[in-house]
Amino acid sequence: MRIAILDDSHILRTALKNSLSMGGKEVVFDAGSSGELYDYLKKNTVDVVLLDVFFPDENGLDILSTLKTIDKKIKVLVVTGMNQRAITDEARRLGADGILFKPFGTDELFAELDKLKK
Repeated sequence: MRIAILDDSHILRTALKNSLSMGGKEVVFDAGSSGELYDYLKKNTVDVVLLDVFFPDENGLDILSTLKTIDKKIKVLVVTGMNQRAITDEARRLGADGILFKPFGTDELFAELDKLKK
């Protein structure tokens, strides 16, 4: 499973990369903005994107929609601290394959990723 992480928090990206790598997962890319990810996807593929919802200059739900347009096979796990029904409903409508609420533990993260394999 080739994983990309898109979150504006460098600290969270590093923590996720470390946890995933220690758990035997392959993190192939991480970025703080969608432009970096879109550029990467022009020449590379990923199986899963861990996607934050709130960015200073972007909307994660718009990014989700674009990712599903780029490649319908990409699984998107939305990672957010906002457990609001309107946001989760919209994320699901746009094609989110899972939603993980911050704060979460490694076990929860791996359980959600295992669900995406099916």
